[in-house]
Amino acid sequence: MATSIDISNLNIVSDITRDLPSLQFESSLTEDEKPYLGLRVRSHAIGSSLCGQATYFTAILNQARQNILELKTPPQTKASKLLRDAPPRDPLLVGLIGCGRLGTQLANCLLTYADVQSSELLISTRRPELLNALSDRGVRCFYDNHQLVQSANLIFLCVLPSHLADVVEEIRGSISATSTVYSFLSSVPLSKLRYCLGFPAVVKADLSWSAEDSGLDWDCTEDVCTVLENQVQVEMTCPLNLLENCFIQTDTKWAELLLYTFLNLCTSKELSQEETVSLVNQIVLGQLASKEYDVRFTSLDFTRRKGKFPIFDIAAVASRETPLTKTINQNTELRALFVKQYKNIFDKFYYWKGIKQLKKKSEEGDVRLRST
Repeated sequence: MATSIDISNLNIVSDITRDLPSLQFESSLTEDEKPYLGLRVRSHAIGSSLCGQATYFTAILNQARQNILELKTPPQTKASKLLRDAPPRDPLLVGLIGCGRLGTQLANCLLTYADVQSSELLISTRRPELLNALSDRGVRCFYDNHQLVQSANLIFLCVLPSHLADVVEEIRGSISATSTVYSFLSSVPLSKLRYCLGFPAVVKADLSWSAEDSGLDWDCTEDVCTVLENQVQVEMTCPLNLLENCFIQTDTKWAELLLYTFLNLCTSKELSQEETVSLVNQIVLGQLASKEYDVRFTSLDFTRRKGKFPIFDIAAVASRETPLTKTINQNTELRALFVKQYKNIFDKFYYWKGIKQLKKKSEEGDVRLRST
């Protein structure tokens, strides 16, 4: 009699060749070719860093929008909370232009870690019919770059440099003034991209590689979402990490671009300077609004202007020193708090995943008890 097996409960190793040296990728390389193995690690680490940073960038802006909504929602009594629904989400609509290998990894990371719901993610690509896995999850996949930039608050450019001219022709002049463009085109300088788009709020991470440490301890066999389960690797992707032997580094200017984009969002939502700085410390540093901290951001870290923050020119932030530059580069305690909260964004998902799994097992146990 045949026995059915639920393979979903089996711990199946995805790579069956892992412990078979003769079947490994490296086995076919000559001695002259083996020194280039570091390039494979480099490519994987760069891709993981780009996706991790972009995911964190998205998660922070998404959380800011929800906190601002709560701040502007009048407090309710316990009785009214029972009678009313929870306040609606103020979603950050995220758009991806291009969805090849890197774009697909980014989309999965955003859905997993950045609190982006499938209905809040838009993807414009030449071959949307190839994205069945994402479409089945409720992600809107189509081919209309013009429509995407008119709808999205945060736009990721994940196209090849050779396709940039066509994309620019389709979207130039259509991007909303309150949107942000995040470029994955490493070979296209930020200044050129801003000029081509005619748009100042463009963000890009500048990564560098240490030749002295090839990063051979980096596991390049896993997909990016799995890499971001590892807190050691997550910390290496953080632009403000304090690791001494980190073989891949990101220019700390990226953190300034994130923070000034955060401030612009708060200003556009009509928050005061005090409310904005408090929100930065809550979300970026993980601090309580009701408590005073010795290490924190102050308004002087961003500008000497009094009153409401202005809308900062992101292009100017990227091209010159700001009041925030010195704070980020010299305040190691503040950087440590930033790194801790950066890691928490990814760790939080697995905490809630564990809670849900325990709840599911408890419910299954209750069902079995009732059936007996």
